[in-house]
Order: sequence, then C-alpha cells, then structure tokens
Amino acid sequence: MKRDQVISFGGVVILALVLPLLLKGVNYVQKLLVGAEGRLAAITVETDHVLGPMPQPWRALAQGGEDLLGFMDQAGGEVAGVKTQYVRIDHIYDGFNVVGPGLTFNWSSLDQVVDKIRAAGATPFLSLSYMPIAISKSDILDEPKDWNEWSQVVQRTIEHYSGEKSIPGMYYEVWNEPDLFGKWTMGGAKDYKKLYLYASRGAQAARVAQSFKFGGPATTGLYKNWMDSFFPFILENRLRLDFFSWHRYDANLAKYSEDVAFVNRWIESHPYFANVEKVISEMGPDAEKGGENDTRAGAAHLLTVMRELLSQIKYGFTFSVTGQWGVVGKPRYEALRLLSNLGDLRLAVTGDGTWVRAFGAKKGDTYQVLVVNYDPKGGHSEVVPVTFVDLVNQNFSLKQIAMGGGTSQSEVATTEAMLQRNVPLTPNSAMLLELTPR
Repeated sequence: MKRDQVISFGGVVILALVLPLLLKGVNYVQKLLVGAEGRLAAITVETDHVLGPMPQPWRALAQGGEDLLGFMDQAGGEVAGVKTQYVRIDHIYDGFNVVGPGLTFNWSSLDQVVDKIRAAGATPFLSLSYMPIAISKSDILDEPKDWNEWSQVVQRTIEHYSGEKSIPGMYYEVWNEPDLFGKWTMGGAKDYKKLYLYASRGAQAARVAQSFKFGGPATTGLYKNWMDSFFPFILENRLRLDFFSWHRYDANLAKYSEDVAFVNRWIESHPYFANVEKVISEMGPDAEKGGENDTRAGAAHLLTVMRELLSQIKYGFTFSVTGQWGVVGKPRYEALRLLSNLGDLRLAVTGDGTWVRAFGAKKGDTYQVLVVNYDPKGGHSEVVPVTFVDLVNQNFSLKQIAMGGGTSQSEVATTEAMLQRNVPLTPNSAMLLELTPR
C-alpha cells in the first residue's frame, strides 16, 4: 500500500472512532445550553445502515359522516397525490341505503364511492356501521331484531366486495366508536361482544375470491376494561381477529406510545394473537373540528406521531379527507405530501431531541432524512446539525424541501466520509433533506 493510501485509510479509521465522541460532545454542550427543560437534537444519518423496508403507516385516510357521497369527487386527486393506500369510510349502511326490507341489497351508491377510491389507487377500509333500519329494533344505533340477520348483512357485504367485485386486501371493521355511537359496552344489556360474534360468523361464512382482514372494535380511545374483556372473548370463542383497532385524538405524543404498549401486553401474551395488526383507525391532535387540526402544529404533530409509531402500528388513519375535520388544502396535507416523498428503504437515524425528531430513508441512490420540530406551545426554534455519515461518493446534489412550500438545491462536496448541514427549524416546521451522489 502506498504512503498516501495509508494516510488516507488511517484518516478514515480515526474519523470513524472520533466522530461518535464528537457528536456526543456536541449533544452535551447543547444540553447544557438548553438546560433542564429539554435537549437539543444532533441528527446522524447512517447511509450504509438500511434497517429494512420503510413502514408507511401514514398512507391511510379516513372519512366520517360528512361529504360521504361526494368527498372522492372533491379530493380524489389529493388522495392519489399522497399515495394513499387505504381510505376508511363509516356509515356504510345508513349513509348509502344498502339494506332494504326482506334483506334486499342495493350497492349502487356505495359502489360509486368504492370505485372512486380504487381509481385513486387506494383500497377501501369499510367500517361495518351502522345498523340497517331494515333489521334494527328501532334506529341505526340499536341492536338488530334478529342477530342472524346482522350476520347475513356482514356476510353479503364481504361477499360483494371481496367476492363479486374481487377487490384484494379489503379491511372490514365491526362498527365505529361503539362506546359512543350506540353506547355498547363489554358485557351488560348491550354487549359489543355479541355484535362482534355475529359479525364474525358472517365473515366466516362469506365465500370470496380475495383475502381480506377482519377486526375491531374502533373505540373512541384505548380502554383497558374493553381489552380485558375483548381479547379473552376472542380466545374463548376462537373468533377471527386480523387487526385490533382504536381511535386516538390527542396532542400529547406519549398517549400514542402508551396505547401501543397496552395493546402489546395482550397481543404478545398469547400466540393466538401473534399476527394481529394494530390499527389506529382515526387519529388527530384534536377531537374537535378546527383548532390544532388546521394549524402548522397539527401538521408537525402528524409527522412526529408517525415517527414515534413507525414500526409499532400497521396504519394510522388521519381524519378526515374533507369536511370540517378535512386535511385537503390544510397544513396536515402538506405533512402527508412530505411523507409521500420518502423512499421504500428505512435508514438508521440517531440523535433525536426533546422537540426535534427525524427518520431516514433511501430512494434509489438518494439518501433522505425528514426532520420535524414539534412544539405545541409554539415557542421553540432550533438549529439542527444533520450529518450524513459513511458516504462513499464525494460530490452530491443537496435538495431541501420545506413543509408547506419552498425548495432549494445546491451542489456540495466533501473530502471525507461525512457531510454536515445545519438546518434551522422554527416552531412546528419540518424539512426533508435529499442527498444524491453526482
């Protein structure tokens, strides 16, 4: 080996040994500057460390009772524009007049919406709600007069979409927020377990051409008393449960992680639940319309929650597409647009702070890192050092895409195996950095 090659090799070795110490030192100094309130971030992207396929829980949108018939006409392009994989809709029985007297079925109105979802490149996720008047004791939130008729309604629904229309990968969720809409409980006179049991029998009897997922309960939050009754009931009756779902509206990031930890205690405690997916079938920073949902803080919240739950859940459905809770034309849609740019491989990233979090991806030859500064109080700004390490090339194109608009691109070079840039982040802002070899 030539002398200059030895020196070059030695420099790389020294850099590899010293760099982690330098970064720790930077973090230490920054922590002293910030004080006890929190810690600043120092993001490191390991360009040669692919963790595996990039989970994409954000590719899921939900629509409630508003604009049910026309929301895809208004926003089909936007749904496709952020590469949505699933669109959840509820009110499928009362909102589309599917079931008539004598258990007759008219799918025409619901089919129109389903077909538009598919035309946008997504798959429908149907919440089996609410009780068809034709079979109900009184209204759409009541029990059926004959529980076997409820089974048949579910069976025919699954046979129509996973059979006759042969749509692959459909999801069917038993009811929507049963603890609120209908005041269903675990036990008692109006028992959700009975609602699920007869729906499950219908799913079991369905003759279909395509595989599908079946689950619930889609409660307004995650409630221990529901889990402690529901999971043993599923086990005792050997019922089908492909996914366990709940809703979460909260600005507090910790609540989302706590939910997953609670569910994992049940799922991981018995092999019967080994393949059960975790789905937050409605989510947002605020359960009320407007508020933080329509702000930059709401957009930063969306990005940060997805970062926290990246490998923890299968899907997190942002509520809603259009209407008073709608994301189209709002900051949260810009957050989804940033996420839709990420590649299919996940890169290792370290150095999160109290307010700033990041996750990395690889898209072809391009290294990406999405950095978000979430502060619901709206007061924290930060200049974040972002370092790409283990680089092979020396000349790059660096593109920076700000959430909500604004893109810059420059040519950069390095004589080392690393490249650092300082990224200024105002409160509730985000930046996607893309580093492409030239």
